[in-house]
Amino acid sequence: MDRTPGRGCALLNIGDFKRDSHAAKYVVELDARPQASDRLFWLLNDPANEQRLVDAELNGMPALAGVARILEDDPEIGDVLESDPISLRFRQAVGVAIKLKMAKLGWESTGKKGAVKGARHFTKAERYEEQPWDAEAYKKRALAALDRVAQMGDAAEHEETGRFLMEALAETRRAEGRPF
Repeated sequence: MDRTPGRGCALLNIGDFKRDSHAAKYVVELDARPQASDRLFWLLNDPANEQRLVDAELNGMPALAGVARILEDDPEIGDVLESDPISLRFRQAVGVAIKLKMAKLGWESTGKKGAVKGARHFTKAERYEEQPWDAEAYKKRALAALDRVAQMGDAAEHEETGRFLMEALAETRRAEGRPF
């Protein structure tokens, strides 16, 4: 997966489906339901939902379990899941989207499945394990996170956040006895 720094390097989109040989099989499904697909990408790219995916895995559940109810309760996605008689392919596309997203977040498929408890339309989902980051990947991930922070709020908030982060970094380095 592309982990180059810059605007939202962890952002998932239809291009990711087209570049992945397995995921490409679901592009037709996503194209047939553009509103639901747009919502799926928007929800999976929300930083809070990214954290929910990771938290689910860290707590012994499939990543999908962290967002299943959010996806099912979304008006666009929920409508497809509830009313579409062939929603199985769309549900599979959701699973593939989770897999692509987790890879962007530094996680890899284990080949094992886990139960998605409390979900109405998802019963089992892939499990993931975090991959160690080398120095270059860590740097790119940190730069991407800073870029995401820079996209939030207005100029005054950017300045205040920048000061706060620099003070916290300086304090941490002092506590570790390292120069800043």
